[in-house]
Amino acid sequence: MIKLAILGSTRGTSLQAIVDAIAAHKLDAQIKLVISNKPDAYILERAQSHGIPAYYIECKKTREEF
Repeated sequence: MIKLAILGSTRGTSLQAIVDAIAAHKLDAQIKLVISNKPDAYILERAQSHGIPAYYIECKKTREEF
């Protein structure tokens, strides 16, 4: 089994696809946590609705600075 951490900053559509693949036994994995750099990103809510721990981590750099 693969243990996953998902990084996201928007709606979490890829997260949902992974959740669905795990539920359908097409992917032998477990999502251990979701992290976002946006406090209001829907991916955090989506993760919590599936019982996945979800965290916001503040980032002080902009995309351009990276």
